[in-house]
Amino acid sequence: MITPRMMIAPLAALTLAIPAGAQEQTRTRTYDGPNVSAVQTTTVNPETGTATRDRDVTNLNTGNTASSSAVRQRTDSGTAIEVAKTGPQGNSRSLSGERTRTANGSTFSDGATGAGGETYGLQGSRSRDGRGNSQASQSITNSAGDVLASRSRSTTRAPGQVNRSVARSRRPRG
Repeated sequence: MITPRMMIAPLAALTLAIPAGAQEQTRTRTYDGPNVSAVQTTTVNPETGTATRDRDVTNLNTGNTASSSAVRQRTDSGTAIEVAKTGPQGNSRSLSGERTRTANGSTFSDGATGAGGETYGLQGSRSRDGRGNSQASQSITNSAGDVLASRSRSTTRAPGQVNRSVARSRRPRG
């Protein structure tokens, strides 16, 4: 017969062998193809609410490299993000912003810098009510505040009916 005293050692060993749920986890993936070699490292820390992803890609034919780095951080009101990319010619782009939770959805505001150094503003929102109706909208503006592109979507539900509408606009280039 197993006594409670005999069960303590196996239970203690089992407890020490199980990783804590809030431990930082890192995963690295590699790809080696005939033309491209890539390495991606993802680290998630549930305790701090941080996730990072670093990616490096090399064109084996030309030796050109591209890299990207992304950080997502949980905040009291939502999530903050920062993304930076460098292309094979050394051109850099970046994005940083925050998604804020609201009572029925979220809003997003952001700033971005293009490869040529131009700056953009990004705005977005989405919401849903308890009856299945939802809306979402996004827009991008230039440094002068002019809307370059926008999109809005609306879904409404009634008994036996679902109505969806999508509107898009894009400022002509030039």
